[in-house]
Amino acid sequence: MKTVVMIPAYNEAETIQAVIKSIPRNFADKVEILVIDDGSRDNTANLAKEAGSKVIRHLANKGLGVAFKTGINEALAMKADIIVLIDADGQFNPLDIPRLVQPIIDGQADMVTCSRFLNPAYIPRMPWLKKFGNNLITALINFITGKNFTDTQCGFRAYSREAALRLNLFGEYTYTQEVFLDLLNKGFRIKEVPCKLV
Repeated sequence: MKTVVMIPAYNEAETIQAVIKSIPRNFADKVEILVIDDGSRDNTANLAKEAGSKVIRHLANKGLGVAFKTGINEALAMKADIIVLIDADGQFNPLDIPRLVQPIIDGQADMVTCSRFLNPAYIPRMPWLKKFGNNLITALINFITGKNFTDTQCGFRAYSREAALRLNLFGEYTYTQEVFLDLLNKGFRIKEVPCKLV
């Protein structure tokens, strides 16, 4: 199976190479890296290429939602069986990628998302207002879907090819909650995996 690890990036020259170089390559038959440079004004794109990534560039900053859609479309064109999304700032551990994709490989899920709150030992320190907002949005999505998720805002995720093909997204600046609602409405299976921030 081919996995494309997709990294949206905006002015992440300080961390992009470290993230790319930390991505394991031995958990799938083929692993390729795709950076979506969303109009960076620094050297993000060149550094990503130096580190061995394919790079797609937006000439201007279009927002995370647009960068996500650009990346999904390109990863599908690259014939990805699984698409992993990880942030460029290094807050997530790339070594968790094999655990994230395993439920898809095993046929247990169509999308797998990192949860920062599923394991009490991994709960990060964050401003109370941010945590309150996170809990509020998660509770709202659980109410709408009848599910019991713990973290619907985390961007560290893996998608099967079929789930990625069926996504219909409209937001320009976010996508995280929209993906939950869209895929669940279409009958796709979403699983959470506990992950610890770096």
